[in-house]
Amino acid sequence: MTNRLTVIVCICVFLFATTTPAALAAPSSSNQLVIQTVTYSGAGVAETGENNTYLWQSEPYNMSVAFYTGNRSGNHELCTYFELSSNNTTSSTTCQEVSLSENKTQRINFSFAKLPENKSGQRTTVVRVKKGGTILAQNTTAVYTMAKSGDEDGDQLVNKDEIKLGTNVSSSDTDKDGLADRAEVVDYETDPLKPDTDNDGLRDAEEVQAGTDPNQPDTDGDGLNDSREIQLGTNASAADTDSDGLTDIKEINGNTATDPTKKDTDGDGLNDATELGEKTDPLEPDTDDDGLDDGQERKYETDPTKSDTDGDGLTDKEEIELGTDPLDGDTDSDGLSDGFEHRFGTNPKSPVIAGGLYLVLLSLLIGGVVLFQRTENNLVSKLLDKKLHQEPEIEATQSSEVVTDEDQVISYLQKNGGRLPQGEIVEKTGWSKSKVSRLLSKMESNQQISKVNIGRKNIVILYGQEPDNINSSSENKK
Repeated sequence: MTNRLTVIVCICVFLFATTTPAALAAPSSSNQLVIQTVTYSGAGVAETGENNTYLWQSEPYNMSVAFYTGNRSGNHELCTYFELSSNNTTSSTTCQEVSLSENKTQRINFSFAKLPENKSGQRTTVVRVKKGGTILAQNTTAVYTMAKSGDEDGDQLVNKDEIKLGTNVSSSDTDKDGLADRAEVVDYETDPLKPDTDNDGLRDAEEVQAGTDPNQPDTDGDGLNDSREIQLGTNASAADTDSDGLTDIKEINGNTATDPTKKDTDGDGLNDATELGEKTDPLEPDTDDDGLDDGQERKYETDPTKSDTDGDGLTDKEEIELGTDPLDGDTDSDGLSDGFEHRFGTNPKSPVIAGGLYLVLLSLLIGGVVLFQRTENNLVSKLLDKKLHQEPEIEATQSSEVVTDEDQVISYLQKNGGRLPQGEIVEKTGWSKSKVSRLLSKMESNQQISKVNIGRKNIVILYGQEPDNINSSSENKK
């Protein structure tokens, strides 16, 4: 039979005299002639896949056909040709006579110097066994023919390189990750067969767009993988997105749970790392709840963890508003704390009023001492006089009548700067609370003392020594 192909090297026929191998199972009917496999080998085979075989256009290749003869014997004709998928045209047909033996598996090898047509594209190889013009068996296999230096998918990777890499010569983006195969191989050195080269949850193209490294799951090395950072809105290329001194993972997983995208989470003027270092709360602008933000306290050098830095009874904000020194419990150095002066209405920034009070108290104290000395002298004279003129049996009662209860209270007040809490008078005298209360009410009516209410305490003050803006209880009653 005439061979109309330009180049056909040889056709070798191998007849197998043994029974059918396990790899090539006999058909269900032992009388049936069946073409079992068509395989390719040689330099012209670029790649053999499950559903397609890729052949180089100008390279030699072999085609091996295995078939089961069934009840057929004698001379038959085995033919092969290509059918072009693009236009359904066929190439020239190559045929060879073969001698068949019944119920045998036989193999025929065709060797070709090159493809019959130097064209790229999808083809179908057709193999037929004929007898006298009748087709007894037929097999078709898909092949794709191409040039080594060609670029079937237009991805700027030549076919030869794609076959070597294992990428799809018919698809510019084999792994469908948004990056062309050439870009993955040449520009980014990613795996063109894996949509997410570093397995961080982002496709390679997404990483390129985000500016992260598609070959590193944690581009910035902060402990959060790139996809997690994209979800959180942090910068996957910077370990400390907000530049506050804390890495993103520390802000997210730390005890404080600060915002990794905000340098100053609570907006108090101190960044989050500074607040943690100074033991303030980065989620609370006013840690000590004194009315001053933590940042303001740094400005005034007060303690942002203590509402009253100097312990004078005024909060730091109150001192700032009053103009007193929040770092000095006695701004005017007059011996009275700022809180005490503020409660009693004196000026905590000036020692003048307190000095006047001290002068009055000193004068009263001196006057009291003089009065006491005179009273004591008079009492001594009277006692001596009584000893000369009275009966001896009354001497035992004289010592108990030296001073009155009122004098004793006045004496205690004078010894304590002119003022004492009512409770201390009870303790010092040993009298009952009711007796002290009645006695103080009587002395207040006689203008010997005044009582001032401070919180839950009654302060007893010598009459005339009250601060100007404090009214006695008797005056309040009026």
